[in-house]
Amino acid sequence: MAGVAYITIQQFCAFHQCDIVVVEEFIDHGICEVQPDQQIILIPENQVPRIERALRLRNDLGVNTPGIDIILRLLDRIEGGRRGPVEDYDHFS
Repeated sequence: MAGVAYITIQQFCAFHQCDIVVVEEFIDHGICEVQPDQQIILIPENQVPRIERALRLRNDLGVNTPGIDIILRLLDRIEGGRRGPVEDYDHFS
């Protein structure tokens, strides 16, 4: 994708002093989007604040990954000013 800057998952984790497995868990739960490039996982710069927010929820508040997913989806709705029906709760499990 032209015009998008990336960092590797290793660079992110080294800077934030966290285990790669934590960020991989966020990826597996759909909390953030990444670009796999052969053996390297690339994080688009626009996803960095989202992963940082997820790390703060995990480290500072002790929220588990499924809880982080729910919280971030709700914050996205609030910050986006979206109105409409609440999504089916089955989607969050």
